[in-house]
Amino acid sequence: MSKFPFGIVFSYGIFLLYFHCSSPATQVTEPQTKEPEVVTRRNWSPKPQCCQLSAEFLGVVVLDQICVTETETKLRLHTKDWKRVCVLKEGMVFRDELGTNYPFMKSEGVELCPKRTKMKDQDFYLVFGSLSPLAESFDLIEDKNAKHAHKPWVFEKVNVSNCQWTE
Repeated sequence: MSKFPFGIVFSYGIFLLYFHCSSPATQVTEPQTKEPEVVTRRNWSPKPQCCQLSAEFLGVVVLDQICVTETETKLRLHTKDWKRVCVLKEGMVFRDELGTNYPFMKSEGVELCPKRTKMKDQDFYLVFGSLSPLAESFDLIEDKNAKHAHKPWVFEKVNVSNCQWTE
């Protein structure tokens, strides 16, 4: 009778049984790279989102609200004293701090120059293209060299980064 090491055979059998019955190795793959998402501070919607402002020009013209939708930006202004007001269709600059200029679309509650409207404490609106959701400030400037410019408005670096946007 030959001496056969039973322990070795038994261990070898367990070894084969373990690897034969075990599940295949799991392969770990890296997730596919996605396009980086653009992070915005706000997402404009069809409904206006508004922010109260407190910018003044020479203590007379007040810029007190900005409302933005996907298609337009509407700025609300008024005068504190009686003034004859008109809006320069050409020569009106509305731009953000990134240098993007937004086109003038229309005015409401006040005439385009040269026709002037006498007003005090009466709201009027300037409407431009939609301000970028990334914008943190904007300038609203009437060109002093534009035809019919008379004491043109200058609102620079009007901050909207801390706005609590409401509908």
